Amino acid sequence: MSEVKSVPTDYGRSRLTARTRWRAARRGKRDGRAGIGPEHYARQLERGLRMALEDLRSRFVTRNAAHIDRVHAESARIVTEYDHRREDVPAALARFGGWVSQWRTEVTACQQRGLALAACADQELAHYEAAWTRARHRAEVRARRRARREAERRADARGEPRPEPPEPLEAPDPDTPGGVIPAPDGIWTGAPDWMLDEALVRRALHILEQRIGPAAAAAGRGERGTR
Repeated sequence: MSEVKSVPTDYGRSRLTARTRWRAARRGKRDGRAGIGPEHYARQLERGLRMALEDLRSRFVTRNAAHIDRVHAESARIVTEYDHRREDVPAALARFGGWVSQWRTEVTACQQRGLALAACADQELAHYEAAWTRARHRAEVRARRRARREAERRADARGEPRPEPPEPLEAPDPDTPGGVIPAPDGIWTGAPDWMLDEALVRRALHILEQRIGPAAAAAGRGERGTR
């Protein structure tokens, strides 16, 4: 049975390590000989990738907990000032916008890392399937040769004409589809708005958009203020 190692330790930033390429090719060769389909390896890669992405996001949120706490606290202040006290506090609003912008920038970097891991998983599967296809083709050629020799021996023993040689196998198609790893979900491909879905934060972002415009609010721009 094929085994897939931990994704984060075996992948570089955006490419496979030489060790991972070698291991994937070795497993593909072994599974091709044994008749194990590439879907088996793809499912294991998918599970490993899913666990890696969950771990990556969990560690990111834990590491940046203080930052998101500041965003949430400032959201409460913005909503209090604008909705309850009816006061305009542009410095606090600018500070809030700056923190949101920084948070989204950091989330985007984490999303890029997650997508790089997914790309590496696809690359690993491609190396595996290439080796699997070659090994499977060779195994089929050897099996046909054995069957032909056995048929010739039986024909010779019976004094019958030897059977016509079978048509040679065509070279394997390198583009033959095999296992597929699903693309990462919207958490990794959507807007970098992790942890910004609470009611107070959404309201504060709406106030920010009203005051400085949709484009600026989407970017979270604003200079830090003192109030």
